[in-house]
Amino acid sequence: MGRRMARVRRRRRGAGIASLFVGIVAAILVGGGSIVAATRFGIVPPGAVTGVFVSASPVQAAKIVTPSREAAAPGASTPTPGILVVTPTTVRATPAAAPAPTALPAAAPANEVATRFLRAWEAQRFPEMYEMLSRGAKANISGERFVGRYQAITVGATINAIRPSMAPIVEPAPGVARVEARFAVEFDTARLGKFSEENRLPLVSEEGQWRVDWTPGLIFRDLTPDRAVRFVPSDPVRGAILDRKGNPLAAQGKALTLGLIPGRVKDQNLAVVELSRFLGVEQSSIRQKISAAQPDWWVPLRDFPIERQAELTARFGKIEGVLAEARDLRLYPHGEAGAHVVGFVSPATTEDMKTFGSRGYEEGDYIGRSGIELGMEEVLGGVRGGRLSIQTAEGETVRVIADRPARNGGNVRLTIDIEVQVQAERILGDRVGSLVMMDPRDNSIVALVSRPAFNPNGFIFGFSEEAWKKLSDDPRRPFQPRATLSTYPTGSVYKVVTMAAALERGGYRPDSMFECNGKWTVLDPRRPMGDWRPEGHGKLDLAEGLVQSCDIVFYDIGHKLNQIDPEILPDFTRRFGLGAPTGIRGLKEAEGIVPSVAWKKNTLRQEWFPGDAVNMSIGQGYLDATPLQVANMYATLANGGVLRTPLLIRSIIPGDGGPIQEFQSEQRHRVPVSAQNIAVIRDALRRVADSPTGTALYAFNGYKKVVAAKTGSAENQHPDAHAWFAGYGLLQDPTIVVTVMVEGGRQGGTVAAPLGRQALEVVLGK
Repeated sequence: MGRRMARVRRRRRGAGIASLFVGIVAAILVGGGSIVAATRFGIVPPGAVTGVFVSASPVQAAKIVTPSREAAAPGASTPTPGILVVTPTTVRATPAAAPAPTALPAAAPANEVATRFLRAWEAQRFPEMYEMLSRGAKANISGERFVGRYQAITVGATINAIRPSMAPIVEPAPGVARVEARFAVEFDTARLGKFSEENRLPLVSEEGQWRVDWTPGLIFRDLTPDRAVRFVPSDPVRGAILDRKGNPLAAQGKALTLGLIPGRVKDQNLAVVELSRFLGVEQSSIRQKISAAQPDWWVPLRDFPIERQAELTARFGKIEGVLAEARDLRLYPHGEAGAHVVGFVSPATTEDMKTFGSRGYEEGDYIGRSGIELGMEEVLGGVRGGRLSIQTAEGETVRVIADRPARNGGNVRLTIDIEVQVQAERILGDRVGSLVMMDPRDNSIVALVSRPAFNPNGFIFGFSEEAWKKLSDDPRRPFQPRATLSTYPTGSVYKVVTMAAALERGGYRPDSMFECNGKWTVLDPRRPMGDWRPEGHGKLDLAEGLVQSCDIVFYDIGHKLNQIDPEILPDFTRRFGLGAPTGIRGLKEAEGIVPSVAWKKNTLRQEWFPGDAVNMSIGQGYLDATPLQVANMYATLANGGVLRTPLLIRSIIPGDGGPIQEFQSEQRHRVPVSAQNIAVIRDALRRVADSPTGTALYAFNGYKKVVAAKTGSAENQHPDAHAWFAGYGLLQDPTIVVTVMVEGGRQGGTVAAPLGRQALEVVLGK
């Protein structure tokens, strides 16, 4: 009965490593009868491309283009160095297949024809649009090129949707062969936002039917057969993640990319052999990348910290064609420290485009994968922009259709103190578990540790095969944010809730007496429930029961509360913040479990028994909580009884220089415990640390600061109990709350409590 139900916890793996590559800035140029591409390299003759022209950005155009894109097909014209040509079949988002063209009914009114044409455009049914064209329009453009042009502009200009509207046409008198419909189109785009164009739709009568007399100007005004549409994207700088003092936890910084230019490599075999040895990759992999590239393409292989420049120069400085180029990358200056809070980024994949494509992201853009990097992606990632214009064949701008500069990502300032975080990481060391430190005055999180951890820089510079296998196969799950997403039975640190319920609803007083002989037989004399001390604690009152953490005392209380009302203990537990998200901003968190009559019936399809309440009274049974929830529960006691949301994000500093957005902890409610009874509980917690009978005396003996403390050992599905410590200091003027949980640590008093004291000393001193 005292044992808890075994639970299977999901094994969580780290995300796979996505390869890095140099981004390409696209310019989509679409003309009239033939496509004319105007670039900084000159004019690409008509016929050189069939749909979309993509040039490198001005910064990279002279020498850098990623070879990871499709190369020209055999027999196709060789791309100009520094540019990449792709056909409409390679665009990132292909519209859904259009239905078979529908013939217009005889003598359809002009108004109906114009409306159908615009509705087909709205639905991206481009073949259907083409079937509505006049003979003259069809003579100037084939159906394949018509569809390809609309697809290319839709994708190239990052158009998510169009919304046309049209003024009704006054039906022309008999014999009138040409009319015009006035219409407007709202373009909803990923990079340019929303913009509108007003235009005129010409229709001509052919053999009794109205047809659209199409020209390129129906896509955008001023577009003619000898002009082109050009889109130049503008990318934001990702915002930084800062600690409470402004120290960077994640920011853009200089790094080195090791790579080669095939045409400059004189001894390819030597270069490949040396690179293979240094990078720990197969020679065939490097040769494959070289063969896929043009002679003057830059072939990036791996990124390295800027501090390794001398090493790379010494190793490859004499091998012609092998270079280490400096560039900006996402860096994590503190490595493992705070990794589960800060999180990491990696390049966006094709799958990610289902979520991020509509916001202007492209494959290869860095996106947050965990922690604050993920939770605050919308702020950190900024807003992508661009410039859409119509240009002549000579590259002169005729008209700017839409222009939205990129807006850099905002900086996110946390309440974490990286100096305290680093010390907390060292305190927990190689143990598996978590350590939470909060300031109860404003409920801000000072340190949030989960161990073991990982170095997020590995997702930037790459993990070796051996390092990745070690991380991903580690049964201790180093990617798991234990402080917020792992739940555990709480053990005796929960007994403060049972004591509060006893004082408020059970008719108990601090001096209510109990007899503890080490065995409790109320539920079943044949199967007595034991105490953590087999010989028992003797005669003691309620307050001393908490000091000594006597299980028998709390069995009695749990049983009596359940007789009064089975909902008393679950309700008090929820009021102290367990069984629900804490409301922390920016991080994912688990809810935990607060068992109750309804929960057991709905979840397990079982009845509620008195033994469930008895188990719960000592923090066992089905009760589960995260270390953050336990820390927040003790912060509630430290501040006098107000449950608040933990504060992790202090402020957001917009990338466009706008006003700073400040955040504060939000008050949820006051717990149903009188100030007098909270004082009784707090005094008992003091005695846990400084009384000869206190379970934390082993750790706090000789400590000159007056603190509150509680230890716990929680049975679980593993052979060894989890070790808990929760406490705060100073007792009368609390400035720091500490919770420690060590998986399989066995004893809270001898394992977790000494770590808790070290954490308190970081803030309070020795």
